[in-house]
Amino acid sequence: MGSCMLFVGTYRDNEVQVGHAVFDLMENLKISNVPTNKVSLTGLDQENVNEMISDALCLYPRICKPLSDIVFQKTKGNPFFVLEFMQSLQSRDLLQYDSCLKRWVWNEDTIRAEEITGNVLHLLSSKMNQLPNDMQLLLKVMACFGASTKEPVISYLAESPEYSDVRNGLEGVISDGFVEVHEEGYIKFVHDKVREAAYNLIPDRDKKQLHYKLGKTLYSICEGKDVGNTIFLIASQINHGKEFIEKDDALRIPVAKLNMKAGKMAFDGCDHKMAYHYFVAALSLLPDDSWESNYDLSLRLNFMTARAANSSCRYDEAELTLRTIFERAWCLNDKLPSYFLLVTIFLAQGQPNEAFDICSSILAQLGETVPDTVTVEMVGGMIPETLSMYSEVYGDDWLGKQMENTNLCSIVKLYSTIATAAFFCKPHMVGYFVCKMVQMSLRNGVCQHTPLALMQLSTMAIQINNAASVHRIAKNALVLSEKFGSSDQKICINYYMGAGQLESHLSCSNKLRKGFASGLSSGDANTAFFCASHGVYFSIISAEKDLTSLLKEIDYYLLLLETHKSELTKKFLLCFRETVATLIDRGETTGIDAKLSYADAYDLGPGNKLLASLYFQEVFRNYWLGYTERCHHYAQKSMSISKQENFSTSIMKFYHGLNILDILKKKASYPKSLEVDEIIESMKVAASHTETNFRNKLELLEAEHFGITARHDVAMRAYDAAIVSAQKAGFLHEQGLACEKAGFYCKRMKYDEKALEYFNQALECYQKWGSSVKVDFTRKELGKLSVNQANSGAKGVFIRKKL
Repeated sequence: MGSCMLFVGTYRDNEVQVGHAVFDLMENLKISNVPTNKVSLTGLDQENVNEMISDALCLYPRICKPLSDIVFQKTKGNPFFVLEFMQSLQSRDLLQYDSCLKRWVWNEDTIRAEEITGNVLHLLSSKMNQLPNDMQLLLKVMACFGASTKEPVISYLAESPEYSDVRNGLEGVISDGFVEVHEEGYIKFVHDKVREAAYNLIPDRDKKQLHYKLGKTLYSICEGKDVGNTIFLIASQINHGKEFIEKDDALRIPVAKLNMKAGKMAFDGCDHKMAYHYFVAALSLLPDDSWESNYDLSLRLNFMTARAANSSCRYDEAELTLRTIFERAWCLNDKLPSYFLLVTIFLAQGQPNEAFDICSSILAQLGETVPDTVTVEMVGGMIPETLSMYSEVYGDDWLGKQMENTNLCSIVKLYSTIATAAFFCKPHMVGYFVCKMVQMSLRNGVCQHTPLALMQLSTMAIQINNAASVHRIAKNALVLSEKFGSSDQKICINYYMGAGQLESHLSCSNKLRKGFASGLSSGDANTAFFCASHGVYFSIISAEKDLTSLLKEIDYYLLLLETHKSELTKKFLLCFRETVATLIDRGETTGIDAKLSYADAYDLGPGNKLLASLYFQEVFRNYWLGYTERCHHYAQKSMSISKQENFSTSIMKFYHGLNILDILKKKASYPKSLEVDEIIESMKVAASHTETNFRNKLELLEAEHFGITARHDVAMRAYDAAIVSAQKAGFLHEQGLACEKAGFYCKRMKYDEKALEYFNQALECYQKWGSSVKVDFTRKELGKLSVNQANSGAKGVFIRKKL
């Protein structure tokens, strides 16, 4: 999602038909609102061809006109074709230099009478057929390798007796203009038509065998050498001869290992589709009894294939390959990596209950008991206990103690994985699993899964308002993550659910976008889109982006999800999209048919995160739309399933508190609300942890509360403070909201001139935010105020007394 990138793509419109992938790409770019320009490059016109030939022959254009007309008729103005056609005329003596006349001469009638094809491939092939054998051999070899070839590859081939002459033809094909040498060490065909003509020198019946022979020759020469990316070329060439390999049992396993090595290198380079094809090629070469005769190779290769299939969106193939492993692997330890991958697939497909059940079953087989029920009280006791244990062993010595028991490492990873599944379908159990894996690390030493366990614990610590522990634990998690060389995006997500809450919500959005890009490139699409959905959430609550840009970002993710099929993330994004579209224009022009239903959320079980998110978004958008009763209804539902305090519940309480105060304003008298007092107290705690995110919210709640309790001087100062704090934090929408609330307060107090000032400030904020709903609402209020002023003939007086 980098903003500074230029992509240039080319194709020939006469070589692609409707339905080709290039047209799908252009359509997807258009749908995703990616700015694109389409430039059509046609051939030269007759005048241009005449000028070109005139310059080449050093003759006046009027003299060359008859010849250029013939050339244009044959070539349709294709510049490369023009050059080849002119060279063809010269080689056939149809274009000659007359030394007496000291100029080029030709006979138009002779040229017209000759049966010269207009096909450039025929011209090139005719020219190549007249070349010496060593030059033809080099062209054929290079054509098998593609548009370009590395110079070392030619050198490798020259070591073999069969291709010892291959370098001899290099100078000739360069001087004849067929290929050119680049500084990067590549020998490249000057045009793809030249490569096509060179490839046509090979009879069709011999092409497959030549590819195979080249690959086999390179393999025998390069075996044991570090040839880098050349391994892709070797594997691709030798794979052309699968029918020959299958007849030679001695070659099957070595070539399978070659493909596995190429696949691993492609996977490590984030080319998951290419990796998948190499792994599949390797699997196809294994003998029928490979699970008995080559167990380790079969196990590793099947797992790599399933992983690459998952990363390249071939979920059915991935699951089918994993089932094979479960059937053929000898023991549970050999199956564990495959179970973890299957859980990842289930989570991506929106099946957290199935993922949870698998983890629970495996833990039971490893001697761990997963309780059927976990109470809030149980978790509430485990968190302080775990934090106390952590404080006792905290220090550099503990960070250096390694967990030596591999079985325990697997159990820690299983607890981490089941915690992720529980996050969606059994959120009340997350704390239990997090505490279990942290306690295991505290007792037995750290492993590569401990950083994520600690980061998840930091999210628990923030729920009990232990900010000091949050920072300390998160710091340890990051240190350990670097120590183990981990780039797990789940650590990134949990950081912003824990210690990251103490940072600006604006910065969280951008960092989570980077997590998305990193996760997608590493093949972990499930975690990547989890980062994306959290980034969108932070953008919504912080107004980090204007709403129109945010809607485009969400639609971009949804478009990608048509391929990646992360159903659970899609449900979250649809929920967020409805909020954004509603705030822009109530969804009148921005809405789509696909929406999240409550049935989708209920399917995951009671109190799940999707349902909690749905309730939160209902509170958020209904408050902004001014639907006080609906807002209050969903706030009650949200609090009924969100028992633990976290940043989401704090933000929900902010809007719930404002909504209660709006309801109280409609009453004849203002009864005291204990709930509002409790919300203000909780907001003070949140602001003490992170002023940037919650100071403006606390000040606005206090301003509203002061206003309805007739503490007018304090109210105005609180409104102004809320406006300034929101502006400093970058919360544009909440800055506008504070201005709007201050405007209504001044309007009630008959300070119309000051009210106009505040409403105009609110209007400016809402325009920048991109909410037409709030812009229209504010303009109506401004219109009412203007009418009031015109009718009264008085501006009103605003007086602020000193306390």
